[in-house]
Amino acid sequence: MFEDVTLAWKNETFTVPADKQMVLIAKIEDALQGGSGKQPLGILMQREGPTYAQLARAYGAALRHAGARVSNEDVYTSIQEDLAALEPMEITAKIQNAVIALISIMSPPMGRKITGSGDGKKSKAAVKG
Repeated sequence: MFEDVTLAWKNETFTVPADKQMVLIAKIEDALQGGSGKQPLGILMQREGPTYAQLARAYGAALRHAGARVSNEDVYTSIQEDLAALEPMEITAKIQNAVIALISIMSPPMGRKITGSGDGKKSKAAVKG
């Protein structure tokens, strides 16, 4: 069910092997929940989506698990810089892509359903950084 996940940060790529996915998923879930007790996939799929801080914590946790030296603050700043460089209509798509990437890591079958891909390609997530 799980495949290797490749994350990108500051022009470096980090790969989490398939057999290390459950720990990665747990770290992403903990970061998204932030003590709220809410289901992490529910947070990602709620109408307004996760907050930017929740996204930063989730990607920060994933990147650190993969071996990157990065803080949540670094990720949050990167997200804000990326959004500031976009046109208003592009912001929604950028955030949706980030959410879909997290869903694809946490639930590969759900990610494939959302993206319509069943090609078996590796999951990829990127925070520009």
